[in-house]
Amino acid sequence: METRQLEIFVCVAERLNFTEAAKHLYLTQSAVSLQIADLEKQLGVKLFKRNSHSVQLTEAGQVFLKEAKSLIATLEEAIKKTRHTASGFAGTLKVGFLESHTKHFLPKLVKDFRKSYPKIKLMLIQLNWGDLNMALEHNDIDIGLTMSVSLQNAPHVVWQPLLRDVECFVIPYDHPLANQPELDLAAVAKEPFIVLNREVAPCPYDFTFQLCANRGFTPRIVERPYLTEILLTFVESGEGIAILPYFATKPYASPNLRFIKLEGEDAQVDLVASWKKVNRNPAIPLFLNKAKKNIQIIQNGMIFPCTTE
Repeated sequence: METRQLEIFVCVAERLNFTEAAKHLYLTQSAVSLQIADLEKQLGVKLFKRNSHSVQLTEAGQVFLKEAKSLIATLEEAIKKTRHTASGFAGTLKVGFLESHTKHFLPKLVKDFRKSYPKIKLMLIQLNWGDLNMALEHNDIDIGLTMSVSLQNAPHVVWQPLLRDVECFVIPYDHPLANQPELDLAAVAKEPFIVLNREVAPCPYDFTFQLCANRGFTPRIVERPYLTEILLTFVESGEGIAILPYFATKPYASPNLRFIKLEGEDAQVDLVASWKKVNRNPAIPLFLNKAKKNIQIIQNGMIFPCTTE
């Protein structure tokens, strides 16, 4: 039984006239009669009572008319949903994110995306650095919002830059170094440092050490908190200084902290949207487009920190 046969049957049943149905379907009357005869043979019942003067539905035909209309409507809805999913306008998109690096733009982005694509189920999953990469590899998320430095050893993952960030020394405003006209790296080398625990942030941990090594010293680590918020609290309370990305951190950092930009290309990092190469979820490019637009607006309103000249 084919959908076309159902459509022919419904057309005849609604008009109770084979000639008019044939004209409407752009078929010959004999072709319509053959399709109805084949359908009756498949069902094993008569659908029409016919004579030289009239065409009437049998009792079985009346029941089948209702069911045929329902089947056609269900099929049309299935086709519609499938096409919407294929074009990215329906379905599910799972987004993993680093809370400390996205909280200044993610709420507005999510609101904008859901308004534009209400039929896409957007699932948000907060993860730490290591778990986010693992979730991408295992297809537990479609997109990961993270920093480019965390993806250097992820060969199956591609990414698109969303925002160019710069690493900064983060120092309390009342710290003696914060009042210097320029930051003396030799003086910084003697300072206690606070870094995120390598267990939850292996890439930022190693990246901090590499930045310091490139400048001729090894940081003396005194605290290894698991959360960026705790790290900033330690810095503000005078426990030590830190190296953190500016745009990702500044929006929610205390006004009692000063950000002093590190010079050099090695201090530039990208906030990125990442996804697995083989992931063909059509909602991915829709989300990327919204993310770039929302983040660009935020970046345009921010001013780069002071530099060490």
